[in-house]
Amino acid sequence: MDYGISTIFKNKVFIKDKLKKFGFKSIDNQLFYSVKIVNGQFQLDIIIEDLKTVKTKLLDLNSNQDYVLHLVDGITGEFVGNVRKEYYEVLKNIADNCCITMKFASCQANRLTEYIKEKYNNDPEFLWEKFPDYGVFRNSLTKKWYALISNVSYSKINKNKTGEIELLNIKLNKDKIEELLKIKGFYPAYHMNKKNWISVILDESIEDDKIKVLLEESYRLSSKNK
Repeated sequence: MDYGISTIFKNKVFIKDKLKKFGFKSIDNQLFYSVKIVNGQFQLDIIIEDLKTVKTKLLDLNSNQDYVLHLVDGITGEFVGNVRKEYYEVLKNIADNCCITMKFASCQANRLTEYIKEKYNNDPEFLWEKFPDYGVFRNSLTKKWYALISNVSYSKINKNKTGEIELLNIKLNKDKIEELLKIKGFYPAYHMNKKNWISVILDESIEDDKIKVLLEESYRLSSKNK
């Protein structure tokens, strides 16, 4: 097992668009990237499966055989040290340019957090010691909330469910809330005014693009002074 990969990508979420911009090619549910390292002596192939699992293959182009010495901690020396250094530099560069650091438990919550950061330049505020996983997004101009991500017991919103789930609370007009509550994945607002807010379950059942449209409406409402 490559423990270096586990360390580099710890608490990281891959963003597909960023991976493709970096140079990854998509085939089925896998993304592939190849690069030459150590003055072209090795070819490093990186495979990312389902935007979660990272696998690598390092090929010695002189012998046309797989090289694994860089993964053995007890092996030292200048040459293997250079191979190891460049190998991990590539992985670190991918982590820095193609990932976001997880602030929440679910991948969807973290993707939306990155979207909010890019579009509105707002980071989540963790305001409560008692609820350290609750992140508030506040309009920079009016200081009003327009989103809240919280990790709650699933039974709080659905008595037939167990375990924990992350919710996104957003502010919408009353008519829109009534319309959305007829759709699977939307619930009466948890811990917020149910007339003006609604909860969206972040379990991938609602597509990111649909949630982004609702976030835009919530942000617009938070921009009003009254």
